[in-house]
Amino acid sequence: MDPILFNFNFKMKTIKNKYTVINYISKDVIDDLKHIKDIHPLIKNLCFEGFNTRELAVFFTLRSLLFCLLKMNPSEILVYEKLNNFLSKTLTMFYRFNLDGYVNRQNMELNKIFNIFRSFYPFYKDVFTQGQMSLNHELEHFHNLIILILLFEIELYIKHFSSCEVEIENEDEKDKIKETVCLLKQERSELNKTLSGGIRVTLTRNRLVLTDRIYLGFDTEYKNIDSQTNDILCYSTASISEGILKIRSDAVDFSLKEGNVYLPVTASLIVIGVKLIRILRCKKDRELEKLDKNLKLDGRFDRKILHNGDVIYKQPDFDVKSIQTYFYDLRSNKSQYSLKNLLDSTINSNEDSIPNSRLFMWYTRKFNLKPVFRPEFYLMAHFTAADVSLFSDFEEIKSKFTVLNKSFLSLNTSFSYRK
Repeated sequence: MDPILFNFNFKMKTIKNKYTVINYISKDVIDDLKHIKDIHPLIKNLCFEGFNTRELAVFFTLRSLLFCLLKMNPSEILVYEKLNNFLSKTLTMFYRFNLDGYVNRQNMELNKIFNIFRSFYPFYKDVFTQGQMSLNHELEHFHNLIILILLFEIELYIKHFSSCEVEIENEDEKDKIKETVCLLKQERSELNKTLSGGIRVTLTRNRLVLTDRIYLGFDTEYKNIDSQTNDILCYSTASISEGILKIRSDAVDFSLKEGNVYLPVTASLIVIGVKLIRILRCKKDRELEKLDKNLKLDGRFDRKILHNGDVIYKQPDFDVKSIQTYFYDLRSNKSQYSLKNLLDSTINSNEDSIPNSRLFMWYTRKFNLKPVFRPEFYLMAHFTAADVSLFSDFEEIKSKFTVLNKSFLSLNTSFSYRK
């Protein structure tokens, strides 16, 4: 479904008592999709399957009004100079830090860009009568919405210029387009920094995570030399692996919370902005939905939905036959008994023993997806005061452990290891 792009002549009156009179734009205006006009050619080709039509229309109408406010054509394909001019003028008009101060109630109440949004929500006219915390909460999220509209514009043109580069044969022209894309990416990076943390992470994160989890049990044998010294003789290990595929929720993390109000007024439009930008960045959310559907129909995996909306797939039971056991004689070289060697040897022995991980990889390749790969170790031993303290690299790693009941363990923490 195509979005609606209107060329409104936006007007705002200020009467003697300095209260702003908003010319409210009825939502009925955007209900009838037969009156679509001025469709931007770069937007027209985007896929809007699954989007809420009304909210999508409001998002793009806001975008159009920003252009109209700056006396620019919202349906024109811009050269870089005009696009940069639009971005800088919008930010200058919106912020005006030096003149207004972003959190100044009176100045923000008269802010032209802010009042574009207020024109869509009549009940929002009273936002400035709220307490300071509630006001800051809503202003911050309205700021996020404006930044998302600008980021959408940048992503739209990065995609556009990148596709133009492929079609051009002239090397000088190609270099010019590459420079333009590079400049746009720099502007994107700066704008990203101004978003609330949760929204910024939601924009960029890979939602697919494949974890190879290895459970490793180990035991040592040693002889007592005197009351202060033990001589380690050998150690043995037993390990088993499982693959776990996580499809992270597509819900937007708004981060900011005001009391018990978890969603800002702008929530639905922020979600639209985030999803549109993810489409332009080729984050393949649609493919993830198809992957989830296919895995669910497969029937060979346990499927669990976590409280945050993440979906987990894993093999129901361990295959006892896949347990890997090894014995290491240390009488000739005690230094071989170290945490590093223990993990290295386990990684090598388990590389080909995770059939469900390979099946997960087959599924992800089928939908042209690249998961984030995360190996995890869970070390298990009894009487770890002896087993762990005899590691040849114990002095390097001992700060990573906690001591409880004379045993070494980690409490709600993990530490990174690189082979």
